[in-house]
Amino acid sequence: MKTAIKLFARNSKYAIVIGFGLVLLLMVTITVIGLTRMHSINKQMESIVRERDAKSELVMSLRSLSRERAVTIYSMLLMKDPFQLDAAVQHFSQLAGEFIFTRDKLLQMQLNPVERATLQASQLKTRIATQSLERVVELIQAGKLTEAQELLQKKAIPAQKDVFELFNELIEMQRRSTHVAIDRVSHEYRSSVWAVGILGAAAFLLGVGIMMLVVRKAIRIERALYHEKERAEVTLHSIGDAVISTDIAGNVDYLNPVAEQLTGWPAVQARGLPFREICHTIDEISRQPLDHSIASSQMDGWMVGLSRNALLISKSGAEFAIESSITPIRNHTGDSIGFVSVFHDVTTTRSMARQLSWQASHDSLTGLPNRREFERCLTELLNSAKQTDTQHILLYIDLDQFKLVNDTSGHGAGDELLRQLAAIIQTHIRGRDTLARLGGDEFGVLLEECPIDQGRQIAEQLRQVIAEFRFVWEGKTFEIGASMGLVEVTASAENMAALLSSADAACYMAKDKGRNRIWVHQKDNAELLQRHGEMQWVARITHAFEENRFCLYYQSIVAVQPNQPGRQYCEILLRLKDESGRLVSPMAFIPAAERYGMMPLIDRWVIRTMFKWLADNPGSTEQRCYAINISGQSLGDEHFIEFVIDQFHGSGLPAEAICFEVTETAAIANLSRAMRFISILKGLGCRFSLDDFGSGMSSFAYLKNLQVDSVKIDGAFVRDMVTDAVDHAMVEAINRIGHVMGIQTVAEFVENDAILEKLRLLGVDYAQGYGIHKPAPLQLLCDDVRLTAHSAA
Repeated sequence: MKTAIKLFARNSKYAIVIGFGLVLLLMVTITVIGLTRMHSINKQMESIVRERDAKSELVMSLRSLSRERAVTIYSMLLMKDPFQLDAAVQHFSQLAGEFIFTRDKLLQMQLNPVERATLQASQLKTRIATQSLERVVELIQAGKLTEAQELLQKKAIPAQKDVFELFNELIEMQRRSTHVAIDRVSHEYRSSVWAVGILGAAAFLLGVGIMMLVVRKAIRIERALYHEKERAEVTLHSIGDAVISTDIAGNVDYLNPVAEQLTGWPAVQARGLPFREICHTIDEISRQPLDHSIASSQMDGWMVGLSRNALLISKSGAEFAIESSITPIRNHTGDSIGFVSVFHDVTTTRSMARQLSWQASHDSLTGLPNRREFERCLTELLNSAKQTDTQHILLYIDLDQFKLVNDTSGHGAGDELLRQLAAIIQTHIRGRDTLARLGGDEFGVLLEECPIDQGRQIAEQLRQVIAEFRFVWEGKTFEIGASMGLVEVTASAENMAALLSSADAACYMAKDKGRNRIWVHQKDNAELLQRHGEMQWVARITHAFEENRFCLYYQSIVAVQPNQPGRQYCEILLRLKDESGRLVSPMAFIPAAERYGMMPLIDRWVIRTMFKWLADNPGSTEQRCYAINISGQSLGDEHFIEFVIDQFHGSGLPAEAICFEVTETAAIANLSRAMRFISILKGLGCRFSLDDFGSGMSSFAYLKNLQVDSVKIDGAFVRDMVTDAVDHAMVEAINRIGHVMGIQTVAEFVENDAILEKLRLLGVDYAQGYGIHKPAPLQLLCDDVRLTAHSAA
């Protein structure tokens, strides 16, 4: 009997071991199958959702862009301000580019035949709608609002609706395809659930049999182990930080070493004391005590956190920035038997976060708020002005002579100057005002709740303080002035960007008026409006370069005297196409380019483009000479002549086919550089012409020093020479002196045959003007070149 019992016990032990092995094997199998299938299903679902979302987002973007273009055109019908209309037209063109980019991105995606066919159909509809919309824009710009509105309602909008319907159809296709895919994945999911369920049932039945063998013994030890297991598990999971555990009454029964260090309480002394006495916390900002007691904690959930701004005050008075949580310890019935509080010391982390936040909003050199923070404060002041109808002042300060300090004493001196000036200015503004460094030697001041008269007084005080300041560096003393632009921040202001633009323009006006002064922005000031226009042209010129909207025209220069030998001439002219494709007169953008130093960039583009065109058109230089204008700024650029020489070498063009035109005023203003420029390029074989000659009669003396081949008589004299005896005499004098010096003469602004006949009688060599030839695109010159070559043959 005993042998049988031992054998049974031994066999039961083996049976339990084998049973647990089988259960474990089944559970592993179930887990592997379940995880594999779930992973596969999740991947399919993610792929479906991701593809559908991407397609839907692109289609919605296309529909939104189409709608925004239509809305933009509607807004154009109501615009009266030409600048606002021009900005709207530019926005309309930008929307078209975004639409094409989005559509191409959608076409690159994996589409089924029906989706691709529908998208291609939408392209055709979009092209029709776009043509109508662009025609509406042209009518609006031409001032034909009635025709534009009629075309918009009868043709453009219906075409746009057709596009919207196709987009809606694409979205509906995505929805249907998503439902089909989800049904397929759902079927796979149900199959997986059945397979896992069958294996799980087998494991469950086997586990029930084994459980019956061990359940009685497990019940006896479960209650004894559960309390210790739960306490040990939570404590072990929290051992990396400061850990304090308590009983149900909130009295401390355990502190780990980190908790002893943070609280300053040894575990032996703290044991049995109330938790709130050991752990004293306050809010870092308000310095008010935080209710971190166990009794008041809401323990319905698993964990309760403390305020993010919490500070722990240790027994010695030391402060630690902490993040804290309290977790209940529960018995097998779910009742709380104590709590574990975990503290994480974030003192270093929080200090670094504050430092990074400060650095993001302040200038590292002066310690002042930076431009980003200044713009945020300006936005707040503008909002307050609109909400409470209060008035503030924006002051834009640009230091005069700062470059002199940098150039003569180095950037170290410049940095020290900025630091000292920042400290001085700060002491002369009110406590509630904001001083910021906007970049370089530019500062901004926000005068809160300040009327215009008081703002002028404060600005004048600051100007005087800066003017009286003497900066000493390595034995040198520098005087620094400041040009200031002052703008009122009122409820009528458009936005923050407009205010900064106005202040910047006003500051430049102060510089233009002689520096070291204050200019108050006024909306109706003609000079300021011109400055605004020029500043806008700078951005438009930059965009024109980026979008390749510059182009070249030519105008023929013909011989006045019959049978006059020599080459044919034409002048190369620069034109710019605006955002809508219309030509813009050079007088609209050249003044802005000259004011902001962009002419060397434009001159380089003209020379590079013209030389390439000549190289690409063989025979264009055999019997023709091309006149190219050079600005005074390019003459003053010491690297410009190197660029011209490199272009000649790179293109292989004969130098005698190029005639550079320099205005009289530019040549006289840069006489030494002009003489060097002309001398070097004439050595290569280039020709030179002095443009707009005669505007200053004193310039006759300079002709002896300038080795020019021809002078272009100022058109102001030529235009009225038939009816004005003085103008006729001026043309005659310039022509006679030019011939005496062996220089050919060219008359500009020849607008009719009567002027041409007078020039012929005076013996002028060449003539140019609308009465002879109107400027034409450079491409048309190809026909003239071919015709000339054919005639020569």
